[in-house]
Amino acid sequence: MTTVLSTHTPANTSTTSGFRTLIYAGFTATGVSLALPGALMPWLLAHWSLQDSQAGLLLFLFFIGGTGGALLSRGSLRWSIVRGAACTALGAAWLPFASRYTAYAEILLYGLGLGVTMTSISLLQSRRFAADCAAEMTRLNLLWAIGACIGPWFVLHDGVLDGAHARYVLLIIAAAFAVFAALTAAFERDPPPSQSSPSSTRGWLLAAPLPLLLLVFCITGVESSSGGWLATYSQRSGHSLGITIGAPTCFWAGLLFSRLLHSSSRISRAARRFLLTWNLAAMAAALASLILFHAAPTMLAAAFVIGFAAGPMYPLLLALVLEHNSGPAVFVLAGLGSAALPFLTGALSTSAGSLRTGLLVPTAAALAMLIAGWSTSRTNSPAKPNDR
Repeated sequence: MTTVLSTHTPANTSTTSGFRTLIYAGFTATGVSLALPGALMPWLLAHWSLQDSQAGLLLFLFFIGGTGGALLSRGSLRWSIVRGAACTALGAAWLPFASRYTAYAEILLYGLGLGVTMTSISLLQSRRFAADCAAEMTRLNLLWAIGACIGPWFVLHDGVLDGAHARYVLLIIAAAFAVFAALTAAFERDPPPSQSSPSSTRGWLLAAPLPLLLLVFCITGVESSSGGWLATYSQRSGHSLGITIGAPTCFWAGLLFSRLLHSSSRISRAARRFLLTWNLAAMAAALASLILFHAAPTMLAAAFVIGFAAGPMYPLLLALVLEHNSGPAVFVLAGLGSAALPFLTGALSTSAGSLRTGLLVPTAAALAMLIAGWSTSRTNSPAKPNDR
């Protein structure tokens, strides 16, 4: 997620424990918040009378905001977290009352706030616990996945997804981030500044092989496109509301379970080859099954497999890229992928008049990843233990 930047030994264990709990709670909340736009998409489509291409643009702006937030996480990390949490609170509070025409600006602000918050927390913790950075990043990723897994169910109220409850959920998120911003401003402290000097973005991108960069771009795109469109696709397939919300939940649950599984031990050379080939093949097959079969059990199982296959891929790919050099460019590339594929899915869906056709976009990306993964598994060295 980030590279090791500097060492820091907290002076007061109980105080540090309290700060850590606050940071963990805030990072879990970012997972909940990032999963909400996809879960709320059926309501947002109806509320603003949007076409799929316009909904795809909403998701594009949401994830582009997250990418921009990663670039804006600089200076005092304490105040960067406060700014990010405040932007998230403002975006979440304003979104349910936005018009069809101002919704794009609001979701951009919402995504921007989440991007700043997540990146700043990652940098803060990597500096504060540099001696145990890999384990700390794993804990943050697991907490984020837990939040993303339970997030879609927050939109349910007595089995109903209605406008009043959707507004209520967004206002709760806004209040939570406002409190988090206030507590961070009052009690959090900055770690010592980084002593590292990251290389230029251009040089870093050229240092990594093209298939590896394609994998980074596509994996975040498949994740965001699947998480963003599964609820809407399930609803249009004629399933109950429980299945509509259950599909993205199964996706996030699969992602969480696989990260738990792979966080317990180092990824060996053989395991890496498996993930870059058969794991990606399972992802492509599951996406294809979503298009071919509409039965509820098949949809839930496919959503789980997509999440399970995607779970360990981004940490692994990040480690492989960081073997070539270090710097912020991989996060920008990943953010662009997470923004582009949901947008292209919506655009193709509107053009063809079918979201089923639109899902060919993440499916094609998964197939491209399978080819690139096979090439990478034959040429790259194993990931370093500290880069996981």
